[in-house]
Amino acid sequence: MTRTMFDDRDIVTAWATRELGHAALGDARLTQRLVKLVSALSQEPATSIPDACGSWSDTKAAYRFFDNDSVTADAITAAHRHATLTRVREHAVILAVQDTTSFNFTLHRQTQGMGPIGEAGFVGFFLHSCLAVSTAGVPLGILASEQWARDAASKDSRRTRKHRPLEDKESARWLRVMEAATVDIPASTRVVMVADRESDILDLFIRAEATRHDLLVRAAYNRRLTAPSDGLVWPVLEAQPVLGRVSITVPRHDDTPTRDATLSLRSAPIALRPSKHRGPEHLPSPRITALLAREEHPPAGQKPIEWMLYTTLPVHTVQDAATYVQWYSYRWRIERYHYVLKSGCHVEDLQLETRARLERAIAVYRVVAWRLLWLTYWSRQRPDDPCTVALSQSEWYALYAAHTRLAELPAETVDLHTAVRWIAQLGGFLARRHDGEPGVKVIWRGYRRLQDLTAMWEILHPPDTSG
Repeated sequence: MTRTMFDDRDIVTAWATRELGHAALGDARLTQRLVKLVSALSQEPATSIPDACGSWSDTKAAYRFFDNDSVTADAITAAHRHATLTRVREHAVILAVQDTTSFNFTLHRQTQGMGPIGEAGFVGFFLHSCLAVSTAGVPLGILASEQWARDAASKDSRRTRKHRPLEDKESARWLRVMEAATVDIPASTRVVMVADRESDILDLFIRAEATRHDLLVRAAYNRRLTAPSDGLVWPVLEAQPVLGRVSITVPRHDDTPTRDATLSLRSAPIALRPSKHRGPEHLPSPRITALLAREEHPPAGQKPIEWMLYTTLPVHTVQDAATYVQWYSYRWRIERYHYVLKSGCHVEDLQLETRARLERAIAVYRVVAWRLLWLTYWSRQRPDDPCTVALSQSEWYALYAAHTRLAELPAETVDLHTAVRWIAQLGGFLARRHDGEPGVKVIWRGYRRLQDLTAMWEILHPPDTSG
């Protein structure tokens, strides 16, 4: 990503135009409305649609947009994907991180098109996302996704799950999204699919052998092997010598603060034996590498990190193993992305009455959520950039005044790293020496407060006097 992405006077509007201004919605006015919506919601991500739009006319236009059958969630995400591919092409290797989340609309009983989401009596629908992430951990955008609602009549399908073909299972989404994510990515960019234990599907590895992309997924099962012996994967890996160790950062979770974890590394080439119930299909035994990363001395009261990773990437050295474990740790980015979408943008509070409207609205909010996530990690990757690569002039002035308590405008901007920490402090980040870097949660809290401060700043400093 280059600075020219944010070089207009109104930073947010310029960004929204570059990101979605080419959306193919069949009418230029709808594309203009989409850009205006994304710009407004990016500046007020946690408020209601009326509060973000600011006027009754714009609010009505937003609801008409979400109710317009000629607008599709696919068209909105396709425009964002086009911009994402531009960023992806700047990298020799990118991580395509997959995960699933559910949206709970149980309390919105009038909303049509919902289905069961796991808990007894809870209804909503699912979103499976594939987030492009750089090897430095910066989110680049959404490459592919699927949304669906379960049929209530299929709640007992687990009884026959093993005997149904893969295409009749929800787990087939991992393969479909994997294939969709890699479309139009040039051969000069290597794609590494990263996913958690739910993606431990034999077909995923078989399909990968026929493609040019790689896999890095966490094992869910203690699978039986055909090589190096007719044994189980865990005992085989535990018998390997320790290659070395790597340190990763474990993000905050609930009341548990960010911490560093040191993991021992073991590796071995293996061949996976197909399960017995897949025997009639005569499936091949994929040859991959298993990598066991284990935290042997966790802090008191902390659950140790242990990852058994399967990868099609070669592991020749301890540095290879350490690199892949670091890449897998970026899988938390997709969890943070879904967290921002639900808790930061409050999409489960939307009352749009039908799933079709909700899917359009969530497609818009997904672009907003990515921008908030990008801001968090870009500030760590490029801390010395001026803060105006991401903040409008009014946002910068309001932030400066709130932080310094000074009315006089600064002659120069601060760097992006400093500005993001100031924003996080508005959200409750204490910025003590041992606190580390602020997380997504406090940054979006602070960003929400900054928008209130910016609105007041613009009232008190009309454009002709704002400098």
